[in-house]
Amino acid sequence: MTDLGRVVAVVPAFNEAGAIGRVVEEIRAFDPAIDVVVVDDASADETAVIAAGLGATVLRLPYNVGIGGAVQAG
Repeated sequence: MTDLGRVVAVVPAFNEAGAIGRVVEEIRAFDPAIDVVVVDDASADETAVIAAGLGATVLRLPYNVGIGGAVQAG
C-alpha cells in the first residue's frame, strides 16, 4: 500500500459561525489525522474564531472572493 502522506480538508466558509464548529468536529471524528484548513472568505461573524478554537488552521481572506476563490486559496 502506498503512503499518500498528509490529507487536508479545505473548507471554504462565509459567515458560517452557526455551522463551522460542527463541520470541523465531523471531519475530525471521521479521521483525526486529517488537517482541517478553514478559508474564511471575509466573514463578518465569528467563523474564524470558532474554527481556530477547534484546532483548524484558518486562512482569513481580506475580502470576499466567493467559493471558487476560497477553494483556490486553500
